[in-house]
Amino acid sequence: MTGPVIQLGRHKFVCGLFWQSLSRPRELAREAADLARKIDCDMAVLRREYSTAQAGFAHSGSGPRQALYSLAAAVASRLARDGAHYDGENQPVHNWLAAFRLPDGNWTYFAVRDANFLPNGDFAGTREEVFDRLHGDYGLGGWNLVIGDAELEHYGFHNFRERSIEEVLGEAGGGQIKVNKAWLLRPTAARISPRMMAAGAGVCALLALGAGLGWRHHQQRQQALRLAEAAALVRQAQPAAPKATPAPHPWAHSAGPTSVARACMAGLTQLTPGGWALSEYSCGAPEQRSTWTRNESTVAFLLARVPDAQVDIGGDTATLARPFKPGPGVDEALLPQQQLVAGLRSRLQLMNLNMQLARKEAPPAAPAPENGAASAASPDWNTYTYVIGPVGVSPLEVAAMLEMPGIRIEKMRYRAGIWSLEGVIYAK
Repeated sequence: MTGPVIQLGRHKFVCGLFWQSLSRPRELAREAADLARKIDCDMAVLRREYSTAQAGFAHSGSGPRQALYSLAAAVASRLARDGAHYDGENQPVHNWLAAFRLPDGNWTYFAVRDANFLPNGDFAGTREEVFDRLHGDYGLGGWNLVIGDAELEHYGFHNFRERSIEEVLGEAGGGQIKVNKAWLLRPTAARISPRMMAAGAGVCALLALGAGLGWRHHQQRQQALRLAEAAALVRQAQPAAPKATPAPHPWAHSAGPTSVARACMAGLTQLTPGGWALSEYSCGAPEQRSTWTRNESTVAFLLARVPDAQVDIGGDTATLARPFKPGPGVDEALLPQQQLVAGLRSRLQLMNLNMQLARKEAPPAAPAPENGAASAASPDWNTYTYVIGPVGVSPLEVAAMLEMPGIRIEKMRYRAGIWSLEGVIYAK
């Protein structure tokens, strides 16, 4: 299973599902199954609350499929049923954040905007990881309610309600957790039933009988095989046309947005070395570069703090370039362009961030090699370049929203306290 399995009472739950909105009310299961094939998942759970419909996806892996329930779907279902008390009355809640301590010491985190889970708003990890996500999303604003364990109360969240995960899922009066079949993860592809297996066995028996009756034609078949072998030898003597090799996936060699943003911010350490002022900082493989202006200081003061800085001949500007390696890449299954870009634009618009997007034309196909070697096939995806900025908030918050299949950050710039991000989007 792609997410951690959590034991609560007598039942097992799973976190870390990938949530996507559904748009065909009369055939939600079919739409979820189609989307599961595109993103290489084989398990899903459907949730229909208020006027929205969503599917959470997971991959069962190579092991046996267990009876697991989605913890995110369970919490959302209980809040939709019971409502929440905030702003002086009990009422439906459509925008909420939640963080709960789990029995194993880890934490789980949920983020729901407009009654829909964010694509990465179903998460389980350490206390530090969950609190980092909670504070980052809370900074976006617009939340009706924050729910969670007592440890969250001293942070001063607006409309905070203290509840444990057992209290949210338990029945009234402190009863045990009673699960709902609607929270159960189900296979997205049909499995062979025992009746069909029995029918297959009957067909095999009939085939065996037919093989016995066909023995009389053995000599004719042998003659036909000999002729076929002779024809195959003739075909083998002729050179076969090489098959095109699949186009390499460029995103498989680039780190995800969050890794790039963290590595970039970690390199932003020298803001005013020796009294010199940082005028620009940029990072993106293969280097990160800082540029300072003298600001009434001296070259000696700068070199005392940054010995490797390169001072220009005029003595008023200096630069420092260092290698930039944000981490390994991940080969992911791509999403459709409309689904990926529309969701990303909506989240950026909530933060009043502008994104410029442009289609990047594929390079012309290389001519076939003269030595008969296989040529590379044309890419079966589309490539787009984007620029986001100016960004007046922490770039880690923007990177968290970009953390989706096929989205990569190629360069980040810092100038006068303002960030901008440039990158590429790969989509079907």
